[in-house]
Amino acid sequence: MLTSGILSQFIGYCVLSWLALIALVGCASYHVYPTAPLEYQLAPPEDSPLAQYLVTLPQINHQTGVYPLGDGVDAFVARLALIEAARVSIDLQYYLYHNDETGKLLTLYLYRAAERGVRVRLLLDDMTTKGKDRVLAQLVQHPNISVRIFNPDLERQFRTLSFAQNFSRLNHRMHNKSFTVDGLVSIVGGRNIGDEYYSADHSVEFGDFDMLLIGQVVPEVSTQFDLYWNASQVQPIEQLLDKAADEAEITQAMAKLAEYELSVKDHPYLLRLIQSQLLARMINNQIEWFWSATELFYDPPNKLNTQVNQILLLDDLSTFFNRTHDELILISPYFVPTDAGADALINAVKNGVKVSIITNSLAATDVLAVHAGYINYRERLIDGGVEIYEMKSSPGQKEHSQSQWQGSSRSSLHAKLFIIDRKMMFVGSFNFDPRSAWLNTEMGVMVEQQPLATQIAEDVFMKLNVKAYQVIKKEDQIQWLDLQTQTYLTTEPDSHWWQRVIANTLSWLPVESQL
Repeated sequence: MLTSGILSQFIGYCVLSWLALIALVGCASYHVYPTAPLEYQLAPPEDSPLAQYLVTLPQINHQTGVYPLGDGVDAFVARLALIEAARVSIDLQYYLYHNDETGKLLTLYLYRAAERGVRVRLLLDDMTTKGKDRVLAQLVQHPNISVRIFNPDLERQFRTLSFAQNFSRLNHRMHNKSFTVDGLVSIVGGRNIGDEYYSADHSVEFGDFDMLLIGQVVPEVSTQFDLYWNASQVQPIEQLLDKAADEAEITQAMAKLAEYELSVKDHPYLLRLIQSQLLARMINNQIEWFWSATELFYDPPNKLNTQVNQILLLDDLSTFFNRTHDELILISPYFVPTDAGADALINAVKNGVKVSIITNSLAATDVLAVHAGYINYRERLIDGGVEIYEMKSSPGQKEHSQSQWQGSSRSSLHAKLFIIDRKMMFVGSFNFDPRSAWLNTEMGVMVEQQPLATQIAEDVFMKLNVKAYQVIKKEDQIQWLDLQTQTYLTTEPDSHWWQRVIANTLSWLPVESQL
């Protein structure tokens, strides 16, 4: 058992790192925005097909039904199908929302829902909204669509310079990801909105993981959304714009939307969506729900200004980790444990816990700086008995299953999943790194469901045999064992020399608190 707690030491280190950061950039401050109207979740409908279906499930009154969304196509199908089923409200909360094929298709479905009278609320972090203000301005001209921005940059043109000038405030981002329809069904997990998350990008795919949720935990997701939607760190997009969209701009936007709606009917990705096994199960009401005790964890919107007695998601996770007796599986694309965290993991091994870390290889990662932070701990963890697996960047032919993570010509792990004793698991947006711990707001669900946790753990290790390297110590040096071919490599697999040079150089810099 982890008597001292894996995250208790991790917290201590991060506090010191954060104090050092404050000394460098100054105390965080928040701009006070004009008061926006307070808005809250609407009452769920009772007579919609979705509501009538849920009534037939007797367990829904006292438990949460969960269904894993590991396949990218299934994860997108679930979102579109729920939008089509919506009758009252749709609430979306995302860190990234790209204007690519899946982004445009989701927007089209949201607009259709708004035309049916459904209230649509879209809450976005401001980090990647650059260049999207006019599109959002056009969207909110619909009376049933609202868009709000978390911790926005008040300078909308020269944002790079503004970020440098206001670093202590703008470095704090909303990383939460939630999707709720009619207050009846939610999706929580690691996926943003973009082609790479939904098997729609031929060049790269982010292997990710979500949970489809019904029952008791859904009102908690809606409460979390309302807390952020009405927070002082959030501002309606209209207040950030110099001018609203005029009639000519709206007419042009509607023409483009109609043109896109006609063109998308022949899109090959749409055919893949239609062929989704999940879609067939949804149409025939044949989803096999896993019923469990489920709890939602989330940070407060004002995370940087929290009082000492205010609970953070990290505190909940510390309690969650302390329940480990036999096995801990940490799946995190960005893994920077800190000195104290590494020591805690090694101590867990000494206390009889099997600890497995699954993260990205250098060639698979999309953030070299984070990999640089991770390699400083790799050898120490291996020496301490921790098993480390790094996902390949090109794992081969895609296989479709409900727990599939990898695919496309290049893959990058993006799932954030922690499994304890193959009985409980945490799925959400939280990476095992200082940024998730202290800088960004995060959320996720703790699911206590042994058959599901066991199934996912077994599926993970089965796929590691094809899709991963085990990092080991051999002949007194770090080597990578290709589990499929049983061959050993002595340099970072599939990586370019310049990637190795950059990663090694970055590993020397004192920037860990930002990773």
